[in-house]
Amino acid sequence: MESKIVDMLLEIKSDIGEIKKGQAEIKGSVDKVDGRLCGVEDDVKDVKIDMSEIKSDISQIKTTVNALSDALITTSKEVKQLKSQH
Repeated sequence: MESKIVDMLLEIKSDIGEIKKGQAEIKGSVDKVDGRLCGVEDDVKDVKIDMSEIKSDISQIKTTVNALSDALITTSKEVKQLKSQH
């Protein structure tokens, strides 16, 4: 009877050791995932910065296109006036 109890206790001890080993492996995997997640978060921040710069560039382009459009309309009107004068 005592030997059965000792055997059971040894099995339990072995199982606990395996569980601890599994926990360490899981922790290692979680640490790797955390490291990768930090990298992804940094990449997302970079993309947000890039998008902000792109939005600013697009705004400047729109302003330039509108100014060119206005200048073209004004020039067209001036050309019509000059043609009508001659």
